[in-house]
Parts: sequence; structure tokens; C-alpha cells
Amino acid sequence: MTDEYLSQTELGRHYGVSSHKIGSWLVELGLRNVQKKPSTKAFEGGFVTQRESRQPDTYFWVWHANRTMQALDEAGKKRVEAAIG
Repeated sequence: MTDEYLSQTELGRHYGVSSHKIGSWLVELGLRNVQKKPSTKAFEGGFVTQRESRQPDTYFWVWHANRTMQALDEAGKKRVEAAIG
């Protein structure tokens, strides 16, 4: 999982929570703002990038697995034993 990027839904599977809960945790960490966009800190720290979606001319944000999960772990968020795939 070195340079793997995950959606908030995929991150949520590792912690047994919804994508919305991951989003609120990212706000707590300063990695996402209240407008639900990645923060300057997220971009500068290499936590996030964008990917094209299946819809033309649209994109979505994905989160660097190692960096983001390390930040969540350090904030006391507990992973579930096996991520549901």
C-alpha cells in the first residue's frame, strides 16, 4: 500500500465507518475543509490527489493510503481487523 490512493469509502472500510464519518475525521485533522474540499495542508502534505470519474469532465478526490491512515491512527481512530472488500 505504498503509493496507493483510496476513496473515502475505501478508507471507511478499514475503520468500519461510513465515508461521511471519514470525511468528518479528515476535517478534524485539518485535511478537509467545511466545504468538503481537501485543505491546503492535504495538498502540501501529499495526502490527496484527484482522479477522473466515469462522468465526462468530472473528478473525485482520493487519499494517499499510508499517509492518511497514519494520520487517522495517530488521531486515535481504530482500524477494524480485516477491511471489508
